[in-house]
Amino acid sequence: MALDHVGADLAPRASRGWLTGILLVLASAVCAAGAFVACAIALNAAASLPSHAASPIRLVMVEEPGCRFCQKWHAEIGRGYPKTDEGRFAPLKRVRRGAPDLKGLAPVVYTPTFILMRSGEELGRVTGYPGADYFYEELRPLLSAAGYFPGFGTKEISAP
Repeated sequence: MALDHVGADLAPRASRGWLTGILLVLASAVCAAGAFVACAIALNAAASLPSHAASPIRLVMVEEPGCRFCQKWHAEIGRGYPKTDEGRFAPLKRVRRGAPDLKGLAPVVYTPTFILMRSGEELGRVTGYPGADYFYEELRPLLSAAGYFPGFGTKEISAP
């Protein structure tokens, strides 16, 4: 598998986050005033923006070309991850081992390594890929510590 977009942040630009906040405040005010049609339009506009637009949380996947466990993760989890609640809470960013994004962090020995980051600070990591049956089980405690609460509509979607 080619790593042609390694380092590409798959999340939209964080600068759109303020727009989501403004739309939600306006929608609340309009709904409180009883203008239901305008309320529906405002809520629809806010809902159309990605929920993670303002999120400083990222799941950084550290990988290397030829890493068979990285390839296995992409085949089993990768395509579906952005569609999960976890993926929306912590959008994926792929980097190669030794990337500048990792400067100042503990060394990455094995790939893949998944590092949960908030505004450039490491919150925790999962080293290696334990398989599709255990990946989310290992990731959820890290996400919970970052403010994610599983069980509220969490749906894991496997790659087709």
